[in-house]
Amino acid sequence: MNRMQRRALLQAFSVAFVAAASPHARANDVSVPVGLQSALIGKVATFERTFRARSGSTARVIIVHKRGDSARVAKQMAQALNELPDIAGVPKSIEMLEWTNPAALTSAVAARPTGLVYFSLDLEAEAPAIAAALAGTNVLTVGATGAMATSGASVGFELEEGRPKIYVNLRVSKAQNLDFRAELLRLVKLV
Repeated sequence: MNRMQRRALLQAFSVAFVAAASPHARANDVSVPVGLQSALIGKVATFERTFRARSGSTARVIIVHKRGDSARVAKQMAQALNELPDIAGVPKSIEMLEWTNPAALTSAVAARPTGLVYFSLDLEAEAPAIAAALAGTNVLTVGATGAMATSGASVGFELEEGRPKIYVNLRVSKAQNLDFRAELLRLVKLV
C-alpha cells in the first residue's frame, strides 16, 4: 500500500462521527454510525483482492434485516451506500432482503454475482448459521456490529475508546474465499 492509500484509509477511520451519523440514527442502534460504516465498507472492499472480479460490472449488495429497528437501520445503510459513488471502483446495486432462514439467504446470494452482504441489527444469534450456510461462497459479509464478526460475518464494526474499529474474522473470511491485503489486516482487530 502506498502512502496515499494508507493516508486515505486512516482518514476514513478518523472521520468525525457527527458528520457520518444519519440524522435518523439513535444512540442505541449501532456503536459505529451507519454513515461511517458505509464509508468503511467502501474502504474495506478496496482491500479485498477478489471484490472486483466477484462483482463483475456491478457490485450487488444485499442488505439483510429483520423487522423493526433492524429494518430501520437497513434502510439507513441502503441510503448511505447509495450516496457512495461506487464500492471499490465498481458501480453498485442495493437490494433489501428480510431475514427468514440461511437457505433463503444462500439462494439469494447464488441467484447472481453478489459482491457484498450486509447484516443489520438483531442477526447476531443467526450469525453462526449464516457463516455455515455461506461457507464455500465467494462473498464479503459485513455485520453492523463487532459481535456479528465474532459470530459469523467476515467483517464487523465496534467503537473502542471513542474510535471505530474494524473487526475481521479470518476463519469466516477464509471460508468465504476472501483475500484481504496485509495492509488492511495490520489496521484491524482480528477475531
